Amino acid sequence: MTTFQAAKPPTRHPIGIAHGVTFDVVAWGPAMAEVDLSVACMFEHEVGGAPIAGGLLALDQALGGQLTRLRATGAFRAQPMETLLITTPPAGMAPRAVLVIGLGDPGQLTSDLLRRATRVAMREAIRHGALSMAFAPSVLDAGHADNAALDMPEVMLDGMLGALAGEFLLAETGLAGEPLLRHCTFDVGAPRVESAALAFAAAFAKLHDAE
Repeated sequence: MTTFQAAKPPTRHPIGIAHGVTFDVVAWGPAMAEVDLSVACMFEHEVGGAPIAGGLLALDQALGGQLTRLRATGAFRAQPMETLLITTPPAGMAPRAVLVIGLGDPGQLTSDLLRRATRVAMREAIRHGALSMAFAPSVLDAGHADNAALDMPEVMLDGMLGALAGEFLLAETGLAGEPLLRHCTFDVGAPRVESAALAFAAAFAKLHDAE
């Protein structure tokens, strides 16, 4: 008789807590994120015309190739801050919903564009009523490998924390309900998860001290 064991949940690497929301880093992709809303980013095309890879490829495959098909037909162009919300992902996918945010031309990627994408992700997660969300920038999956100058951990956290603070300020005015979100995860590839967790934690401490 064969005994099957449930897959071990991925290790969570804590970053910090802000406005009651726990931030961490996990080695998984957008198709595997066990959250209410899994967010991935996508360019108008990949660097050098290469095919998508990594977590973005796994997401497209889990969606039956519909993500790249929608982009190819122009139904979703992946232009800067264009969004695609998938509310009924196929059975077997971990996230309850998926949001894809366009980043435009990969040759025009900047820190400000990435910051804007994280602000959109946070706000859309709150609009969606999500208790948990995950965010994957997906830039490496598109072949955009030279990202040191973007300072991605600090930029992404800056966008997330700024949008989150803004939503709580809006709630204080009585013009919106208080956000339900309690958990925000950044998706990272397994080989980089340890170093990424340290970078995110340092960025969180820097941004939190600056408040």
